[in-house]
Order: sequence, then C-alpha cells, then structure tokens
Amino acid sequence: MSQDIAATDLRAISRMFRYPDAKTLSAPIPQEMGAKARALLAAGQRFEPFRLETEYVRLFVNSLPELPCAPYGSVYLEGTVMGVSTVEVAKIYEKYGLETDELPDHIAVECQFLAWLREQDEQAMEVGEDCAFLLGHLRRWLVPFLAKVEQHDRLGWYRDCAAWASRVFAISQKEDRV
Repeated sequence: MSQDIAATDLRAISRMFRYPDAKTLSAPIPQEMGAKARALLAAGQRFEPFRLETEYVRLFVNSLPELPCAPYGSVYLEGTVMGVSTVEVAKIYEKYGLETDELPDHIAVECQFLAWLREQDEQAMEVGEDCAFLLGHLRRWLVPFLAKVEQHDRLGWYRDCAAWASRVFAISQKEDRV
C-alpha cells in the first residue's frame, strides 16, 4: 500500500498522545523508532511528570470553559463524543478481541491498534480493508486535532509532537497522490 505509515511511527504517535503516567514516561523508547520520534519521546521524559500530566489534562481531558484539543475522532467528524464513527472503529477492534478502557477513537488507542494491525498479514483481505478504513478514519480528523494541539500547547512538547505527526501523515498523503 502506498498509503502506509510505518507501525513504529504510529506507535510513537500513540505514545506521545497517551496519558503521561509514571509507567508511560519511564518506559524505554524502542530502538526501532526513528531518530526524530526517539528524540521527541526522550524530551518528554525530561519533563517533571506533574508538568506534563497537568498540560495533558488541560489539553485533552478537562479544561474550562471548553476542552481545547479533544483527542477523539468523533468530535471532529460528528461534533460529539461517542458518535457513529466511534462505534464503527469499536466494531473493528471487537473482531480482533481488543478491549480498551479509553474510547475507541482516542488518538493513542487508534494509532496503537493500527500499528498492531499493520504488522498482521495485510494480504488477508479483511486485515487490509480494516487497515485502510482505520487509516482513512484517522486522516479525516487528525489534521484539525493536531492543529489545535499546536495552537494550544503551553509547554511546547505536545506542539512539537503534533508538528512531527503532521509531517508523518503529510508525507504519506503525498505518496498516495503519486
């Protein structure tokens, strides 16, 4: 598929946008991730955990009067949390036995699952179709989400991660057009 994004890049994006608890922040950074992704993740590990958690909560969980960067696809696609597109993503997860405590269309969950799925036999028609659906779903909402992160992040780290993720997806989209 020309629309491929490396599973390692998807895992990096997932890690950048998941809740930064002590376990996540202290986890080793896989060697197979690209140099830029590794550098960004290492930079995140240098923050005092409380600062990173506070900014994460402000951006993605709870901020008044309005959450600046909802990390859920349905918010951008349908204007609501847990919309029809969320249910469509959840059905794909169910086929593979995935259960998650987070909503299925959360950026971290969707990227992590897509990375795993990409490593399965994509020649199998169903896997290939599911990969294409999930990648298409991400592409429909990721650009406005990442733009909001770049606009609202006060620490700079999430902004840098969003800019890198934007480049990863932009490069892939250019390959699709060639």
